[in-house]
Amino acid sequence: MDLSALDLPDTWAVLAWPLALVLLLLHARRVEWTQLTERFPTHVWHGGIATAVVLWSMQATVSGNFTFHLLGMAGLTLTLGVPLAMISAALVVAVHIGIHGGQWANLAVVWLTLCASAILTTGAVLRAAERWLPPNFFIYIFVVAFLGTALSLVCAGLLALLAFAAVSDVPVGKALGQYGPYLIQLGFGEAMLTGMIVTLGVVYRPQWVSTFDDARYLKPR
Repeated sequence: MDLSALDLPDTWAVLAWPLALVLLLLHARRVEWTQLTERFPTHVWHGGIATAVVLWSMQATVSGNFTFHLLGMAGLTLTLGVPLAMISAALVVAVHIGIHGGQWANLAVVWLTLCASAILTTGAVLRAAERWLPPNFFIYIFVVAFLGTALSLVCAGLLALLAFAAVSDVPVGKALGQYGPYLIQLGFGEAMLTGMIVTLGVVYRPQWVSTFDDARYLKPR
């Protein structure tokens, strides 16, 4: 899943960088920057970025060339909201490449495959739950925080796996069969980690979870 060290085609960077910059600009314009000083503690933002960097640093490698790790993108999304999570994820990738080495030209590809896709998937699950499911506390925890997190990692992992197969001599079918099961295990692990952290957050510090609406999920019936 870690594409930062791979030799990707130059055309990928040519296409990925403009798309990534456009997406970052669009989401940066939607960020409520005043929330970081008025309603949302800045240290929570910094802590979320630092936590994601640590998760990306805890890597494992199988078959000598396929490296995988947890993402933490769903946690950033539920805590910060989609726009700020997109900006934060770019910082995570930049710090990761700066610390562990890698090709800076791959930053946009890594961000699009592992970060933007996971963040947008989490946001889509949240919007779907708000639109079609009852406004129940357990809907937010189990559907959004647990199921949405697992789905976001699997989607991002599949994109990264397809990219890995495209630049290696491993056929797509073989790559999916050989490495796909790891994505399921990672999805379960990330869902448990993010779900437990978000659950603690909405119980003890709901103001730190920007996507959790007290009026929606905790209003008297």
